[in-house]
Amino acid sequence: MRTETTTAERQAGGGDQATDPAEPITELVADADLIVTGTVVEVAPASGATGAPTFDRQTATIEVESSLKGAVAPGKLAITKPESSYFLAEASAASSDRKARSGGIFVLRNTGDTPTLLGHVGVHDHEFAAQWFARVLAGLPAKLPPPTGNQLAEWVTRADVIVFAAATGAAGRVETHTPRLDWAETGTLEPIEVLKGELAGPIEVARGPQPTLPGGTWAFPVQKERTGVFFLDTSSQPPTVINTAAPWEVATTQVRQLLRR
Repeated sequence: MRTETTTAERQAGGGDQATDPAEPITELVADADLIVTGTVVEVAPASGATGAPTFDRQTATIEVESSLKGAVAPGKLAITKPESSYFLAEASAASSDRKARSGGIFVLRNTGDTPTLLGHVGVHDHEFAAQWFARVLAGLPAKLPPPTGNQLAEWVTRADVIVFAAATGAAGRVETHTPRLDWAETGTLEPIEVLKGELAGPIEVARGPQPTLPGGTWAFPVQKERTGVFFLDTSSQPPTVINTAAPWEVATTQVRQLLRR
């Protein structure tokens, strides 16, 4: 078991400009003519500058995977990126520069011969972007709300084990792919602090049944761990995580208060 206590990451995104907080997704969705998911397959001119405050206009071809708003069939779509604080790069030669965008959700306006990327950041590759846009397009707040007090109380009663742990998803059980992070339906928990029951070491677990919501609820991150509070039903094999809201939105202090009742 780990001895350190890692602070759970939040969905805010760490201010890396993946989604500009000054441009709410609700406004982007309202202003956009087209919103599609896809990857950049061709771009001109290629940008070699890093650390620049702005980047010149580019034209690109993207491979559209799905259309979230507007009538766009899967396949190739020519687009334009205006002068901006980010640049486009081909997915096959993806840059490690965080100002590079090679895929994700493309927010576009019909402004001429080709659709033009809209907003401070026109390509959204944040690991939660797909969920955020799906929720807003369904008329819901972008961020999935944390579990309610009643939900937590129910989970505390039902769970055989409650553990604050670092979770890593199983690479072979990916259900959602984003440019930054894959999400899986099963994973491994490395205990940091056991709050109820007994758990000696790392354990493979599966996510339990979830409510049907636009953008889904939560899953196990594959490429990097994320810490949270997990409520386990150990009667199944592998044990089932009964959380129906994100484990990283649960604080250990909340659980301790409920356990003292």
